[in-house]
This record gives sequence, structure tokens and C-alpha cells, in this order.
Amino acid sequence: MKPNTNMIRHNQYLLCLLIAAGLFISSCGDDYLNRVPFSNYTSENYWENEVQITTAVNGIYPILRNQFAGDIWKLAEFATDNTTFQFNPADRGGQILEEIDYFLANADNGVFASIWNSSYNGIARANFILINIEDAAFTEEENRAIREAETRFLRAFFYYHLAIHFGDVPIVLEPLTDEEEAIARERDPVEQVYAEAIIPDLEFAIDNLPADWNAANTGRATRGAAQMLLAKVHFSRGDYALALPLLNSIVESGEYGLMQNYRDIFDPAFDNNQEIIFAAQFATAANQGSGFMLGWLPFNSGADITDGLIPGSRAGLNIPTRDIVRAYEDGDRRLNASVGFYVDGGDTTTYIRKYVYPPIPTGGTDVDWPIFRYADALLMQAEAILETEGGIPDNVFQTINVLRSRAGLPAIFPGNPNPDLDVQTNEALIEALRRERRVELAFESHRWYDLLRYGTVEEVMRAHGEEQKAIQDFLNPFPNAYTDINRLWAIPSNEIIGFGYKQNEGW
Repeated sequence: MKPNTNMIRHNQYLLCLLIAAGLFISSCGDDYLNRVPFSNYTSENYWENEVQITTAVNGIYPILRNQFAGDIWKLAEFATDNTTFQFNPADRGGQILEEIDYFLANADNGVFASIWNSSYNGIARANFILINIEDAAFTEEENRAIREAETRFLRAFFYYHLAIHFGDVPIVLEPLTDEEEAIARERDPVEQVYAEAIIPDLEFAIDNLPADWNAANTGRATRGAAQMLLAKVHFSRGDYALALPLLNSIVESGEYGLMQNYRDIFDPAFDNNQEIIFAAQFATAANQGSGFMLGWLPFNSGADITDGLIPGSRAGLNIPTRDIVRAYEDGDRRLNASVGFYVDGGDTTTYIRKYVYPPIPTGGTDVDWPIFRYADALLMQAEAILETEGGIPDNVFQTINVLRSRAGLPAIFPGNPNPDLDVQTNEALIEALRRERRVELAFESHRWYDLLRYGTVEEVMRAHGEEQKAIQDFLNPFPNAYTDINRLWAIPSNEIIGFGYKQNEGW
């Protein structure tokens, strides 16, 4: 949603929700808790009408936006063979983040705690809405169902982030305000999280969200966004047969299409274009400009790339690896659209160009984060077909080739006179599809989850580590870099200490 909808403006109720945003409200004594509130609203008496419920729903979206722009990329891209970092010997204050890249992070790493805490913050806000929405006055009952569907979609997204990153996590589906009850909670099995907290919410969202919104509400969750997330959930569990009808529905809906020019997808001049199914919204007009790309530029680039803001000494994060650059075929237009090459003297540093549209002034830009887009849906549909039908189906070739055509590349097909483009077997087609998916969706926070699904994350990351250690001398003091590749990240140490949770294996 863009800011003219007041999407990102918080009401007084948020002050109350922030108090209760964790798993519990700390006890402060009966006298303190029984005082008459100084403000007009509390988390108990706020929920009276449709406007207040809508404002409350609006207050959840920024959490998801900040997750994608702030932390998700650190685990989904930075920790993969897609990106690494530019070593700055003059500023070693960022080593804790760098350790995620070469798998030497520990449970104290703030990235893990940030994703955990922000997810439960979003869940807490959603729970307050869901327990109160039935008693609020709505002018149209349809709007009540839509607001509930939005809330449940967002809650499911937060639980998805928890499940895919940490595995077993506590399920909390109602406001939890008792300290003793919170401390007694255990981590619930991840399959239970999917079955009780994620899938039912997304099924409700699919049934009740609109296919599209008017211009004033652009950016809100839609039926297609909920279908995409549920398809992602099924993919993460290997349930391709359950995902395929969802993906077919998206493709057949007529709501989405491919942009002709790849770089236009991300250009703020074509904001929320036909290829965007769901995006984290940014807008400088509401003092909510995006600046996530600034930390990914070479720290020594000054204003040469931005024509405005200058990256700090801890920039140079999330820079494309040699391996991802090699993954692009000769003539692939997506390379120059996605990767930049900054030359400083005799040194060249790659950087992610995909989201860079100068000038980048103080306050950031209007560049959104594409969470789900149509090309992803097409590639997932093709993968689901391959996984359920086998063989070498024509429609899978068609999907790959329409994306290759946009990228300026020749088609692949059985019997192609060019041996590099001749795909004769199911195994070769799977490999071609995975290669296409990697370059098409590079730097959009999909790679880690893809490697998990393929079952190749350990193999790929250890091979990547061998190359990185050969070309990055600063890794010499770390012989164990890229050796302990865990499929799940660490439960934050504060959660282990505070609640007695068992730590994930390998941490």
C-alpha cells in the first residue's frame, strides 16, 4: 500500500500493542496494572469500529516490509552462493554479520533474534485484531471478512518465516498476557505449525481476499498473494501436487503478466506493475523511502553510483559472487539489469544493480521489494509439473523459453542443433529450470529456500566455500568457514535462556 491510504500511520493503540508485542506482558504489580490509562485507548478498549480495525491491520504491514528489507536477505541471499561481501580492513565492526556469510555465526547473532522478535511482534498484533474483530462495528460484513483475511495472511507469513528458518516454534494464536503461561510454552513441532497456524490462515485468506484492489489500496494482500504463499508452504514441504492448483489459478486468473523489459519490473516509474503479485511498499512522499540497496554498494564508491547518498564504511554487503555472475549465459540481458561492476583504480567490485535507480537522495527512493512476482509463479508452476508428471513436458519448455526470450536468449528444446541448448531428459530439464530460476530471481531472497527444497544446500555451499576461501585471504584464520551448513538457523540465545527451549541441532 502506498501512503495515501494511511497504511503506515500508527494510532495510539499501537503504543499499547507494543507493550504486549512479545509473547507476554511482564507483571508490574496489581496496583500499577489497575491504574486508569492516561490515553484514550488501551489494547482492551480500542476495537470499536471498522476504521480502528483497518488502522490496526495497517500497522502490521510495516513489520513484514522491514523484515524483507532488513533481515530476510541476510539468510536467503547473503548466506548463499549468490552473494558475499566486500572486505573492509579499516572497519571490522560488521564481522558478526559477515559470519553469517561463511557459516561461523552463533546463537547470539542479532539477525536471528531480529527475525524471531519481529515475527512474534507481528503475530501479537494480528492476535489482538482477530480476537476483537467480531465485536467491532462494520458498515459492510464483507469488509470484516476482508480485514480478517488480511490479518490472517500476515500472521501466516510471520509463522512461515519462523518455521522455515527455525523449525519447531511456539504456536500462539490468541493474545498471551500471562507470564507464567508464556514461560511454560514449548516449541511446537514444525508440521503442527504448518497445520494449525499457517495453512488454515492462508485458506481463509484465499477464500476472502479480493483479486485486486483499487488504486487507493494498492499494495494490500490479495488472493494471488495468499495463493503464492500457500504454494511456497507446500513447496517447502515437498507437496508439489497441492501447490500446482494454486499456481494454475494464479496463472489462469488474468490478473498478472510479464513486463516486456526485465529492468522495468523493479523501476519505481512502473510501481506495482503487472508482474508484481505482492511487494513491500516504500514511498518517499510519506517519509518511508527505501534505502536497503545502499548498504549493498561498494563502500569505496562514494556518490558515483547513487548520484546522492554515500554508502558507509560497512557497505559492500550482499555483493554478487563470481559464481552467480558465471551463471548468466552470454547475452543474458538480466546480467546488466541485475549486476553492476564498479571500477576503482585497478579493482572491480560487483554490486546489486537491480534496485538502484539514481539519484538516491536523503530519504531514500520509491523502489519496492518484490516479495512475489509472476515470473516466480510461472517457474514454480513448471517445477510442480515436473515434480508431479515427470518426463519432459512441452509446457515446461514454454515457460522457460518465454523468460529466456525476454532475456534475449535462444530457446532450449529437445533436438536443438546447439548441444548446449539440447535438453533430452527429465534430469536435464530440471537442471535447466533450476538455472533459469536462479538468474531470473537473483537477489530477491529465494535462493536459500530453493537450495533447501532441492536438498543440495550442504553440497552447494561447501563447494561455494572452497572457491571463496581460495580467493578471499581474510578467511585464512577461519579454517572451519563453510563447513557446518545447518538447514535450520539457531534459536536466539535469549529465547534459550529465557524460556528453556532446546537449541536446534548443530548450534
